[in-house]
Amino acid sequence: MDLVDWDKWFFDLEKAKDEAKLAHKPIMIQFHRTSCSGCKRLYSLTYPNEDVSRELYDWFIPVRLDILKEHRIRSNYSAVWTPSFYWIDYKGKLYFFFPGYLNPEDFRIMMRLGLASWLIPHGKYNEAIDILNNGLKLFPNNVIASKLMFYRSMAKYLKTWDNKLFKDEISKIRENYPDSLEARMWPWED
Repeated sequence: MDLVDWDKWFFDLEKAKDEAKLAHKPIMIQFHRTSCSGCKRLYSLTYPNEDVSRELYDWFIPVRLDILKEHRIRSNYSAVWTPSFYWIDYKGKLYFFFPGYLNPEDFRIMMRLGLASWLIPHGKYNEAIDILNNGLKLFPNNVIASKLMFYRSMAKYLKTWDNKLFKDEISKIRENYPDSLEARMWPWED
């Protein structure tokens, strides 16, 4: 029994680009392979999750492509792994990617990072901050929550150009997630 609503997915990237342009949404490409164990788990556990489905269809134009058949597209994004996820715009410009299986919670975080990665360069800082704050509220103890905080720090800084605010934000990452990569990104001498 298939638990994913494939009617809401595109299987042709060019048609998805047209839809993304009309809908003013980014595209999320998922590369798959028939024998991919991570893909099967994704289809049985992650995509059927009610929260995952709602956010995925609200925020993105989802596209599923066979990595073995779509040579040109996979080459454009240097895609080599399944499942893998690429967040692009309607012109095909890449904003964020992640290779590997994701459980529902981790997938929801990656969707927020993918969406924020599209929003921030478009100057939609408040929207990005809101979506990242929501992720931090929902998943404060997730091992990749520090990445949500870092992206939020970038959006806040780009919105205000306030160096003190940025430093305070990075300080919070160091306090809350001291062992994270983002905590190690402290650039200041003090």
